[in-house]
Amino acid sequence: MKLTRYAIASLALLISTNIYPAAASLCSSSTSCTLVFSEGNTGSGFGSGNVGTLDLELSGNTVTVNIDLADGFQLVKTGFPGSIGFVDSLGGGVSMGGFSSSLYSGSLSDASDDLHFDGLGYANDAVGSSGPHAGNGLNSFSFAVSGAGLSDVNELVNEFAGPAGQAPVYFVADVYNTNATGSSGAGNTGLVAVTGPGSPVPVPEPSGLALFGTGLIALGLASRRRMAQLPVR
Repeated sequence: MKLTRYAIASLALLISTNIYPAAASLCSSSTSCTLVFSEGNTGSGFGSGNVGTLDLELSGNTVTVNIDLADGFQLVKTGFPGSIGFVDSLGGGVSMGGFSSSLYSGSLSDASDDLHFDGLGYANDAVGSSGPHAGNGLNSFSFAVSGAGLSDVNELVNEFAGPAGQAPVYFVADVYNTNATGSSGAGNTGLVAVTGPGSPVPVPEPSGLALFGTGLIALGLASRRRMAQLPVR
């Protein structure tokens, strides 16, 4: 009987602690991550496709952000809060510097998501609050983000706040397409975004139902063992 009671208690503990699966972050590594700018905002005419890459590399409490746009695209500053926008999960106040080019300067890091990137939502961080106009931007750019609590690249890759016409969005860049007429959005300026799942991707773990079944098997084995130990009459 003690064994059976123990099995029931163990089953209850398993179900209570494992019924909900853990959630994974957008970047599988906490120290290194490469994502793709895959979608333009509605007004840009860029559509969907690979418009460049975003690379994040953590060292200490600093993340180096590298943006490498596709051929013919330039990083510019038009009517948005910055040439680049993102959402940190540290409550704002991060430091941004180490710009790879003096063409871009200034940054904003707010406690709330109040920086509007039209059609894509609201961020709390912007880089390049001053930047070049269309035709004078660069194809690649890097900068550093530092913060006392910064320990994971995923802390800089969070979903933009709504309302937004397109979602989810995790990082944006203001770009100009210099490609010849005929390409998607040729001659246009607009935003391109890193997009991803609307909610964290579940990490496979035993479900509550599976655990329940395992518990029933344990109960059955325990009862069978007890019956086998009873004296024969």
